[in-house]
Amino acid sequence: MTYQALSSQIAFAAGDHAAAEEHARRAIELDPEFWIGYMQFGQVLERLGETERAIEALETAARFSSGNSKPISLRGYILAKTGRRKEAQEVMKVLETASRERYVPPYAFALICAGLGETDLALEWLEHVVEAHDVHAVFLTNDPKWDFLRHNRRFAQVLNRCAFATRRTG
Repeated sequence: MTYQALSSQIAFAAGDHAAAEEHARRAIELDPEFWIGYMQFGQVLERLGETERAIEALETAARFSSGNSKPISLRGYILAKTGRRKEAQEVMKVLETASRERYVPPYAFALICAGLGETDLALEWLEHVVEAHDVHAVFLTNDPKWDFLRHNRRFAQVLNRCAFATRRTG
């Protein structure tokens, strides 16, 4: 199941949404309570325009993960992108409350701000992503959720601070 979920993420990053969907489905078939499979499934469903099914998959992922911030923030992002701002802002409040008791990666907040179209706030959170060495920064280079920032100078600075730029050797 882990192999299938990782394969789903790799296919998603490569833009092969059909393969990403198939791998996520297999992960869920292997273990119907494997939250990462549901999260991957929700991620690809959103890209395929099936937002209601994506939201349902992410709710399942959050439940099976005991409230992991990744499926919660992705759900908040989708709610925001589909015009359900109030619900997305409620998700943000849930994560803010959770952050008082446990670590919530800055990426989770940046993602919801991105969905809400709050560019400056999303970039502020992305700067915290770099400062915290948040592992989710690896998604900034190719995840289509960040495409709207690709030509933004501050976003380029964030990527440079992550040292994702290609380095010449020799």
